Amino acid sequence: MKYLKHVAAALTVLLACGQALAQQQKVLFNSFLARGHFWNTQILLPWLEDVTKATEGRVVFEVPPTSLAPPQGQFEGVVKGVFDATYLANPFIYNIVKLPSVAQLPFTQVSAEANSIALGRTYDKFFAKANEYKDVHILGFYVGAGGDIVSAKGPIQSAADLKGMKVYSLPGSTVDILQGAGAAVVAAPAARSYEIISSGTVDAFAGISSFDFEQFKSMQYGKHVVRVRGGTAAPVFSFIISKAKWNAISEKDRETITRMAREPLAKRIGYIDRQLKDSDARLAASGVKIAPPSAAFQAELEKLGQSAIDAWLKDAAALGVDGKAALDFYKSEAQAITRQLAGAK
Repeated sequence: MKYLKHVAAALTVLLACGQALAQQQKVLFNSFLARGHFWNTQILLPWLEDVTKATEGRVVFEVPPTSLAPPQGQFEGVVKGVFDATYLANPFIYNIVKLPSVAQLPFTQVSAEANSIALGRTYDKFFAKANEYKDVHILGFYVGAGGDIVSAKGPIQSAADLKGMKVYSLPGSTVDILQGAGAAVVAAPAARSYEIISSGTVDAFAGISSFDFEQFKSMQYGKHVVRVRGGTAAPVFSFIISKAKWNAISEKDRETITRMAREPLAKRIGYIDRQLKDSDARLAASGVKIAPPSAAFQAELEKLGQSAIDAWLKDAAALGVDGKAALDFYKSEAQAITRQLAGAK
């Protein structure tokens, strides 16, 4: 009898372990940036570990050592089942998802952390009803640092200085600003920026922060940084997961992941704000000049950037969204969150 009791106990433990393994969901999460990039080491991978801990090991993640698709193929990779989840740059899906690009509009960036939180809140309040992510499940958003304008030779002090220049830019509103000033623009993903800048074929580069350009090894080619107020744009990324994988996860764990994909993730993204300050100090020590534009130059840039704002407002209206109210809410939330974060320190 004692032997049978031991056998029964062992079977109970094995059954429980089997049930736990059966309930565990493995998520193949693709990252298109190099494994050693700060985005992976300081933000994404630690956050994925946090999610696994919060779900008590029921949701685990596998990140391939190299990307399974190029930056512009992330959305399609999830839809076609190449991988379960990813983050993607919103400019690459603007033909199907327009509203979250409110955060990419020029002159709206305050900080990565504050703007990331503000975009999540703006999406919930204004954009969710449009159901633009109908082919996938949206988890959350990331808004990067505002875009600078970096030149290799003399400082750029007016829109006239940009005329005739050949400039690398991240796709988006920065392209509109530069082309409006008469520059010839080479637009490509940030992951290709070093390849283009190091070739010596451009006179300047823009669209992401000097810190981001530093991470991509491109700031060695820049000597002057125009720190545009609010940025010429801000990189906007969506975190998405396939509907099939999302539905396979328990309701309890879906609730946990949803919560963690908003403000807890945004707080990790605050790493960028801290690193931007350190980057400025490093660049200044190496002789790089960082300065805001004059009031006149800022006004010129804002005039050139208005077309991108107007185009987004038109797209929002076509989707049944009050774009002006959403944009005003987004900007005011980012400012309010910034004040709250400053008060908490």
